[in-house]
Amino acid sequence: MSESRRNVLAIGVDAPTFDKVAPFLERSTFEVDRFPRGRTSLELISVVSFDVLLVRYPLPDMPVLDFLEELRKPGSNCLRTPVVLLTEEERMEEARYYIGKGANRALSIADTSDHLQNAVSDLLQVAPRVAVRVMASLQVKLEEGTSLAMCQTENVSATGMLVRSNVGYPPGTRLGFEFLLLGDSRAVKGEAEVVRHTTIGREAVRGVGCRFISFEDDGEKRFREHLNRQNAAEGST
Repeated sequence: MSESRRNVLAIGVDAPTFDKVAPFLERSTFEVDRFPRGRTSLELISVVSFDVLLVRYPLPDMPVLDFLEELRKPGSNCLRTPVVLLTEEERMEEARYYIGKGANRALSIADTSDHLQNAVSDLLQVAPRVAVRVMASLQVKLEEGTSLAMCQTENVSATGMLVRSNVGYPPGTRLGFEFLLLGDSRAVKGEAEVVRHTTIGREAVRGVGCRFISFEDDGEKRFREHLNRQNAAEGST
């Protein structure tokens, strides 16, 4: 997780497909916007840079190759921005033609939301999240002093965690954390930083997203091993 939110633009993507990936990206500290047409999105890109583009294949108003050529012109704000083409399964072969011609990946809109999310995670190097619900002891460091809170994690990744909380700690708040993992008798301890609040109405959980800053002793190694086991178990189901 990064300290600042990054920008994603979905171009020509229909609402059901958009809804598959938007909640995941927003939980991963991305701001997600949607434009219905390629040409108007190029006008926006001429003045605003984005960290990733999700592009419907085919576009409703212009050839995808024309769009990619315009996007990759020298001086473009998105010259090196990853481009993911989203299309029907029967048109995947057509879409793959554009990989290396301005597009980085082609995905089928028939795929499950988990598959799309994992593919986008891999491309953007966003750590995939695992639903790990444990009680965490948080030592919150505020200007007026330090307070202790007990919270439940909703999900975690190698880089951060989403914690259920009715208290909206300001972004930038430092906190010490401690929690026990299943099968491990030693607590994982370290320091984290609040980077965002959950979005009411889009996310079911009220809480805060935190990025890990440091771990004590071998806590990070044990924590990552636990995540790898969880990911393997989920992938086999």
